[in-house]
Amino acid sequence: MLGRVAVMLEAILDLVHRLRDAGVPVSMVEALDAARALGALDLSRRSELRAALAATLVKRADHRPAFEALFDACCPVRTVPATEPDGVAPSAEALLDDTVDAVRRNDREAMRTLAARAVQQFGGIEADRAGSARYHLHRVLRRLDLTRLLRRTAQDDRDTTDGRSPLADRLARDERVARLEELRRLVAGAVQAELVQARGAPEAAALYRPTLIEDVDVLTASPAELRRMRLALQPLARRLAARMAQRRRRRRQGRLDVVRTVRRSLSAGGVPLEPAYRRRKVARPDLFLLCDVSGSVAEFARFTLTLLHALTAEFARVRSFVFVDDVDEVTDRVQPRAARLDLSRLVAGGDAVGAHGHSDYGRVFARFRALHGRAAIGPRTTLVITGDARNNYRDPGLDAFRALAARARRVYWLNPEPRARWNTTDSIVAAYAPFCHLMVEARNLRQLAAFVHDVA
Repeated sequence: MLGRVAVMLEAILDLVHRLRDAGVPVSMVEALDAARALGALDLSRRSELRAALAATLVKRADHRPAFEALFDACCPVRTVPATEPDGVAPSAEALLDDTVDAVRRNDREAMRTLAARAVQQFGGIEADRAGSARYHLHRVLRRLDLTRLLRRTAQDDRDTTDGRSPLADRLARDERVARLEELRRLVAGAVQAELVQARGAPEAAALYRPTLIEDVDVLTASPAELRRMRLALQPLARRLAARMAQRRRRRRQGRLDVVRTVRRSLSAGGVPLEPAYRRRKVARPDLFLLCDVSGSVAEFARFTLTLLHALTAEFARVRSFVFVDDVDEVTDRVQPRAARLDLSRLVAGGDAVGAHGHSDYGRVFARFRALHGRAAIGPRTTLVITGDARNNYRDPGLDAFRALAARARRVYWLNPEPRARWNTTDSIVAAYAPFCHLMVEARNLRQLAAFVHDVA
């Protein structure tokens, strides 16, 4: 028993290190709590171990997928033989029949055994030493065909039950979907176990290094990842607002005034009961957002507008503009508390798209200066521009941009493209950079949040 606990402690330590490497914050106290939890668990119950470690090591719901992947890598399941007792591997059709029966009966142990057999039979792990965990999982799931499994279990259910109410049918369907999702998780765990056995634990765990949703590039994110990013945006805004408000209170408090503090202490016999501070006025800037909404950078503009409008309390005034080859103000159409910003409604019926419909930064800066630059932008204004600075080989409009930068208090440019792609083909980042106080790479939510926190 002690030997097993020692092995588990080593696995937990490895899990903690890998979570930290992946960007999940795990403190020493939390690691000790996870180790203490082993004494209250039946280590043969994997589900209990998973739940206990998740409760002690994970603080945010959006970090749970990273924990799940790394838990399977650091605490692999035991593999089972892929053959029947007579030494003959089951056929694909027989394996499918057995899986349908196990899912219908909700027999978890049978599902685990069948998942391991499916991985050994269809995964191709031994034959392909270079394949990723996702690749091998896709091979198995393609052969099992979960959609077909769902149809077969539904048909079996209809054949055995008659006269059920619509509510009962709906509940039964949800239960079948949940069981198939559990089967998919079991298959993923079996893939990981086979990888550990074939390649060794360190190499296999490296394949399971997760990408946190705040580190996913906006320009290359899948639709599912974009949905998760939108869900993570409002909690991110709340955390940023709390941190920025706390920092503003510290700034407003000012430095300790030693002379006044000593004078006050005389009435208390020299004890500084009431410190005095040199308080200073902290001015909140006017924020002007000028966002490129053309092509792939439109999604990044959506995140920037949503995040900064959720932080309106940290600025004296926020005005938002969108552009493609013309510019349009959308301040009144952006709802600060909206869970999701509908960018198509902002652009539709406006002036953001002109005659050409392709990015034209030079024309946009000239139009923006003529409409708003002389009257609205001044020493209190912070101008934030988002876009990839790809101008389709048109005139960059440097005179207009230089004039805007000269009037504004600060000019920041957020570029969602990787820095390595700047100044390639029609990208003219170098033309605008000298007139910006800061031009930063902001490819994901983490970089966007860091920028907002540092400059607000």
